[in-house]
Amino acid sequence: MDKSKFICDFVVVRPNLGFEHEFAETGAGVRYLLASPDKDTRQYISDVEKLLLGNYDVVHLHTSYWKRLLIEEIAMECKIPKVIVHSHNTQIDIADEEKRKAAEKVHWELREKFDTSFATDFCACSWKAADWLFGSKIPKEKVKILHNAIDIEKFSFKQDVRDKYRELLGLEDRFVIGHIGRLSAQKNHDFLIDVFYEVTRTMNNVKLMLIGKGPLENILREKVKKLGLSDKVLFLGQRQDVSHLLQAMDLFCLPSKFEGFPISVIEALAAGLPTVVSDKITPEIGICPEVSFVPLKADLWKKIIVQYYKDGVVREDTKEVISNLGYNLKSSVKIIEKLYSH
Repeated sequence: MDKSKFICDFVVVRPNLGFEHEFAETGAGVRYLLASPDKDTRQYISDVEKLLLGNYDVVHLHTSYWKRLLIEEIAMECKIPKVIVHSHNTQIDIADEEKRKAAEKVHWELREKFDTSFATDFCACSWKAADWLFGSKIPKEKVKILHNAIDIEKFSFKQDVRDKYRELLGLEDRFVIGHIGRLSAQKNHDFLIDVFYEVTRTMNNVKLMLIGKGPLENILREKVKKLGLSDKVLFLGQRQDVSHLLQAMDLFCLPSKFEGFPISVIEALAAGLPTVVSDKITPEIGICPEVSFVPLKADLWKKIIVQYYKDGVVREDTKEVISNLGYNLKSSVKIIEKLYSH
């Protein structure tokens, strides 16, 4: 963003997240809001008011599902000129079914209460995400779709990087299936590992690369061990070199149970990777022919993966397509600047 026109602060709601320094490196400020809105509501309200009053022209709230409408209400009462609510998901990522249903009940109740009095602007990463958070309470003409955009050049295919990383990771003669995402119920790693196990019974020289951390890591590691796949599955954790790791892959797979709009797919496509995704994911992600939507049936996923292996993977140059459709960070940031300015 144009730093001569915009000064941004990020509000951190948990201590020691570990990436506050990344905000600081952009020239942004970091503010802490650590009071619990549930356990100490009065303190939370006081802290939010102190944080907002007289300090900001814009409050941009990134939301996955409704837990409460408190900060929206406070921001509007503080007379913030622009309060943006931005939807990023289409379901609730809680593995425990009972807890998820309880959270969904709250979400649906609050969605019925949410209306145009709680914000000035309404955004979403996809129309499916917009419907999840706003439903019919916010007219479609008031909703703006903001594309999850990337630095296309950073992710574009580079043969020298591919060769280097495949050598570093011992993948020179392997067919590499990749996945990027939090190790949580939403991303459906359990299914992907089952599919990969079936693939290994047909193809021996395959590896599965999992990038990300999350609450299910230990469970997934144990599953891999029980299936005898420990030497074939790479748990790489949270990484700063994702754009390089994508070069080492041959196929990208995302069998998520739901998504708002997975930016990892845009990154994979920018790297020229053929991509297989769940048919539960919003169809808006199908921005080019390299995306295949497949139902969550293990035999179908095994079949398409084996077919890619047999046919041989050709890296496609999709940079122009991705850019023209509005997923280039350089153009999308101008849209954000315009949103903040009016």
